[in-house]
Amino acid sequence: MNPARALLVSAFGILNVCALPATAQLASAPRLHHVGLNTVDVERAIAWYLKVWPSATRTTFAGYPAVQADMLLLFNKVDHPPAGAWRDDLHRAEAQSAFWHIGANINTTDIKDRLNAVGVFHLPLYISPSDSTKTVWRSGLAPYAGTPSAARLANIEPAPPRDGGFSYVVAPDGVLFELTGGPGTRDSFSHIHFYHEQPLCAANWYVEHLGMELPPVRDSSGKESPRPSWNPCDVKLGEAGWPSLEPIGTIRQPSGSVRFQNGTMSWYPRQCVGSRCGRDQKLVPSRGQVLDHVAFTVDNFDALFAKLERDGVKILEPPHAFGDTRAFMIEDPDGLAIEIMARKDRVEG
Repeated sequence: MNPARALLVSAFGILNVCALPATAQLASAPRLHHVGLNTVDVERAIAWYLKVWPSATRTTFAGYPAVQADMLLLFNKVDHPPAGAWRDDLHRAEAQSAFWHIGANINTTDIKDRLNAVGVFHLPLYISPSDSTKTVWRSGLAPYAGTPSAARLANIEPAPPRDGGFSYVVAPDGVLFELTGGPGTRDSFSHIHFYHEQPLCAANWYVEHLGMELPPVRDSSGKESPRPSWNPCDVKLGEAGWPSLEPIGTIRQPSGSVRFQNGTMSWYPRQCVGSRCGRDQKLVPSRGQVLDHVAFTVDNFDALFAKLERDGVKILEPPHAFGDTRAFMIEDPDGLAIEIMARKDRVEG
C-alpha cells in the first residue's frame, strides 16, 4: 500500500482556512487541498469524524475514501497501526513528526456533553508545573488566562473560568484532534498545528520555495506592509507555558506563520529538546505516519517542480497522475511531506 492521503486543519496557532485579503503574491500562491491520514480501519475512522462533526459528508477523491467538511480528508488503508499515534502514558506522540494535530474551530464552552454522549472524551490539560494532579478539560477552565510560563505563574492572580478555549480528543489510529474557540468562533472543520526545529526559518523556507507570504507588518494606524524574511531566524526558544497536554508544559515561542491563497499555517518549536522528554528527540519524517502529508494545488505545476529540483528540495515522488490531475511530493526541512497538485483547470501535458 502507498502511504496515506487525507485532510483536516487547526486554529490556536494553526492552519486556519478562512477568507483572507488577496495580495498580488497570494493570488498566485498555493491553495490548501488536503492532509493525508493512514488508518487500519477506514470505516471506523470515517464514522468517528462524522460523529464529531455531523455536518461533514462522506465522499471519495482520486479513489480514496474521504470526508468532506470545510476541508477534505482522504484516508489510506494500511495493514499495521501507523507510527506517530498519541500515547496517554507519554502525553504526546512518539515518534513525533512535524505534524502535531488536526482539528476544528468551534465554541468549546459546552461541547463536552455532546461529545461524551457519542463516546468521545477529552484529554486532561495540565495547568501548572507545581501540581501535576490538577487538570482541566478545556483551557478556559484553567485558573490563569493565556499560556503563562512557570516564572509568570507565581505572580499571576487566579482568574474565574472563561468561556471557550482549546481542548483535545483522540481520533482513531491515535490522531490528536483539537477543538478550539469561544462564543464568537465560526464553526469550521479547518485546523492543523505543526512543529518545526526553527519555526521562523521554516516560515522563510515556505516563502522562498513555495511562494507563500509572511504575515504583514502593521503600523500603529493598522496599515499593512510586507514583512521581510526573518533574519536571524535561528532564535532562542521561549519558556514552556500552561495549560498543556504535558505536565512539563508546551514551548510556544518562537512561532512562525505563513499565508497561502486560502488560509494560513503556523508552527511551534519541537518539544522534545534537551531532557524534556527524557532525551533529545529530533522530528522524524511524516510519510507513513498516521498524519502523513499536507497537500496544496498550484497553477504553475511544471514550473514549480523544475524550480524545486534546481533548489535541491528533496523530492519524495516525481510528477504522476493523481485522479483527474497530476501531483508530486516533496519534503520540507523537518521531514513534513507536502503533496503538490496541479489545479484541475490548469493541468499541463
